[in-house]
Amino acid sequence: MTDSSIKTKDSPYFLIQSVDRSLTILQSFIEERRPMGVTEIAKRLGLHKSVVHRLMLTLQAHGYLQQVRDTDKYMVGPKAFELGSVFTGSTSLVDEGKQMLMQVVEEIGMTAHLAILDRDSVLYLVNVEPDHFKYLFGAVGQRKQIYNTALGKSLTAWLPEEKTRKLLETCSFEKLTSTTIGSVEKYLEELEKVRQNGYAIDNEEAVVGMRCASAPVCDRGGDVIAAISVSGYNVSYEQIREIGIKMKGLAAQFSRRLGYFGAR
Repeated sequence: MTDSSIKTKDSPYFLIQSVDRSLTILQSFIEERRPMGVTEIAKRLGLHKSVVHRLMLTLQAHGYLQQVRDTDKYMVGPKAFELGSVFTGSTSLVDEGKQMLMQVVEEIGMTAHLAILDRDSVLYLVNVEPDHFKYLFGAVGQRKQIYNTALGKSLTAWLPEEKTRKLLETCSFEKLTSTTIGSVEKYLEELEKVRQNGYAIDNEEAVVGMRCASAPVCDRGGDVIAAISVSGYNVSYEQIREIGIKMKGLAAQFSRRLGYFGAR
C-alpha cells in the first residue's frame, strides 16, 4: 500500500489527511496481526518515517498503540480493544449470534460462525466450536474473501448485481483449489443458485477437504445484515447440502429473533 492508495480520486473531499493516515496505520495492524516498527509501516504506506513516527506516537499517547518492551516495534493498545468492545456491546446481533451459534453447534456438531459484509470482505464477529461450546476468539475480527466462502455468497446473493460487481472489481480470484470460482460471471451464476436454494455452499473452494454451508440473516426490514455458517473437514458434498437446508432454517430462526418473519 502507498500513500497514493490512501487518498484516491474516489475518496471523499472532506477527508482529513492526518486522521486518514492514522486510521490507515491502525488498519495495517489489523491486517498483519503482529508487532511492526515505524520503518515497516512507513514503507507500507509510502510515507516518510518521521511522519509515521509522529502519528504512531500520537496513537500511543491515546492508548491505541503500545510499544513492545525492549524493541522498536509497536502493537495494538488496550484502547483499541475498548473501542471494539463498544461495538460488540451496542448491537443485539452479536449477543443474539452467540446464543444462536450455540444452538447451531448443538444441532449440527460443526464449528459455527457469524459474519457480516464489511466493505469488500467477510468480517467474522462470533465463532463457536463443538468442543464444550468454546468461543474461538482468535478468529473473531478476521477477514476472508467473498468469492471463495459460503459466508461471502450468503452476504452478497441478495445485493443488487451492480453492487456485487463493484465489490469484485479488485478481486484476484486466486485459484486456491480445483473448485475455486475463477471469474465474476461464474460467481454471479453461483449467487443465482444461492437465491434459489436459500443457502450457500463452499465446496472445497478455499481449502482442500473443507466444506462449509451458510445462510443469510435478515433484519426486521428484510435486508441481509449477516450470515451464519458451519465448516468442517471430511464432509461429503451430499452431506453439506443437507446441512445447508438445516442452516437455512436456523438462519430463519435467527432472523425472527431480530424481528423478520418473512422468508428468504
